[in-house]
Amino acid sequence: MATVVTVHGTFAHSGGTADALNIAEGEPQWWQPGSEFEADLKALVAGADGSPVEMMPFTWSALNSEIDRREAGSALLRTLRGLDARGEPYVVVGHSHGGSVIASALIESVAHKRPLTHLKRWLTIGTPFVGMRKERFLFTRLTLTRKVIFVASFMLFMMFLFYVAAEVWDGVRHFRSERFWTAVLFSGTMMSLPMLCSYLFFRYLDGRELVGYGRGAVDRAQQHYADKWLPLVHKDDEAVQGLRYLPKVQLHFFEKDFAASMLTKASIIALPLLYLFVVTSPTVMLTISDFLQNKVYGVQEFAADDTAVTQAREELRSLNQRLRETRRSAERDGLNPMAADDARRRSDDIRKELTAKRKQLEQAFPQFADAERAQRFKRRFLMRDRKPCEGGRLCGGGYDYALNSKLLFHVVTDELSAAVVDEELIGGVAGGVLRLVIPIVLVPLVFALIALGTLAVIQWIASHLSVLLSRILNAITLSEVKRSTFGNDTEGEIVVGADYSPSWLEPVTCFLPAEVSDAITDHSNTMASQSLAKFRNAISTLAFSEGEADKGGLISNYLSWKELVHTCYFDVPSFRHIVSLAISQAEGFAPSTAFVHDASFTRTAAWVADLGRKVDEGLAADLAGAAHPPAGRPVAFPA
Repeated sequence: MATVVTVHGTFAHSGGTADALNIAEGEPQWWQPGSEFEADLKALVAGADGSPVEMMPFTWSALNSEIDRREAGSALLRTLRGLDARGEPYVVVGHSHGGSVIASALIESVAHKRPLTHLKRWLTIGTPFVGMRKERFLFTRLTLTRKVIFVASFMLFMMFLFYVAAEVWDGVRHFRSERFWTAVLFSGTMMSLPMLCSYLFFRYLDGRELVGYGRGAVDRAQQHYADKWLPLVHKDDEAVQGLRYLPKVQLHFFEKDFAASMLTKASIIALPLLYLFVVTSPTVMLTISDFLQNKVYGVQEFAADDTAVTQAREELRSLNQRLRETRRSAERDGLNPMAADDARRRSDDIRKELTAKRKQLEQAFPQFADAERAQRFKRRFLMRDRKPCEGGRLCGGGYDYALNSKLLFHVVTDELSAAVVDEELIGGVAGGVLRLVIPIVLVPLVFALIALGTLAVIQWIASHLSVLLSRILNAITLSEVKRSTFGNDTEGEIVVGADYSPSWLEPVTCFLPAEVSDAITDHSNTMASQSLAKFRNAISTLAFSEGEADKGGLISNYLSWKELVHTCYFDVPSFRHIVSLAISQAEGFAPSTAFVHDASFTRTAAWVADLGRKVDEGLAADLAGAAHPPAGRPVAFPA
């Protein structure tokens, strides 16, 4: 019995609802028993012996997945081998990516050098054949699991390389030892065996799994199947044309300045972060401390005067203390005039003594104030328990964060005040108040200027970084969109585009006759207008539906998917006649008597003959180099 195997395309199990189609619940699709196509097939085509043909639907997951298509191709090949074993002629018809499933089955059959002997013709309808190429390097073609295993096998050899490098680094004398290099060569060979074995094993698996790339498989596929192929496609097929032009599409999902605003907000916390970085950075803190010690205070310059300065400071401190006590005594003895006068006289004497002592110190130590400041800095930050810290540097080596914070506060208060207020010119209470006010006023202003400068720098960096990020993210997103649209979920293969023919055949452009194309277009337009009218009436329902999922379901209720040219080929009788006649021309098949005497037969025969010539011309260059030129394509039956 002659058999016609039908292979549906992507998402064939999720077509439009019965309500949208205005059809009875459960009406079959073109590839299922009971469809209009099966009725025409059995009415118009018969076996060569006059027996009725059998339609055998082949179902698969229908997901937009290259892996699923290849798995479906393997399953289809097992089905076809079963038909081969029966010794009966058969034809395979695939719509959309059903044609890709057929092509996958055929290339797999010749890759194992077992071509299908009883396949008489295969038809693809509106099939966008996705072209793939292998990644250049074997490692990039491996799955994640295999990459992990391969890297693990490389570890022993890598450890050996590091060992040799360490030996060479430690002893130059080994370079002149022949024995050393002999041992290195032998050991290196042995250590590389796991890596070499895993490489050869994965290369073997790679060759078995990517069967469609072998030159021999391609030549055998052309030899056995090229002359049996008839592609049918509408010139405006949305799926085919969309995938063909998808590689050329350039979409911009992220504007050049999309990240600039967000990145610029980092300037808000830039100063606190900068402070935390400085106060927790031992290197920075030691650098600040060393600069203050050597360039600002000159601690080492006054080291020889430490004892004298300390003694003088103690004397001044003692006089100041005596002066405060006599003043308090004068205040307490206010009711005793004689005692109060005596305290004031002693206070005046001590003040004169203090002034004389200061002049004496200024003559003996012209840089007494500077020496005192240096000594104070040394006691605060360079000494602990009256002993110098390690190396005479900042105590804690920059890891004492509490001391680090004290040093930074000292810089923005004492040092800033000393830099602005000259103690020799402005002293006493006025000088003390001024030294207190200066940090309160100047520090916020200085930090505000630093913050504005930081803002300008961050804005410049953010603008350029945003441009770079937009380019990277646009490229990644567009690549992922294209990968998802093509359904490429394979490892180690890259989509190069889609075309009208499989990658193992020369590109062929074989559009349907204009009259048939117009009929398909008119049908899809009619379905689209009906769906649009229903959709308008449902606007209020959609607007008040709750939840995105509900809205998605409602929308699908008003779409039949017959609004597309790609999905309504088999709804047009003239197209079904072309497919039926093309099948009837295959060996083991024949047109029925009713078909031969049908008024449309002559016109359909002319169409099929013209399509056959287009395919032959397109394949001529490819078939010229085949080892066994195929027999001519069957001609149309006469009226």
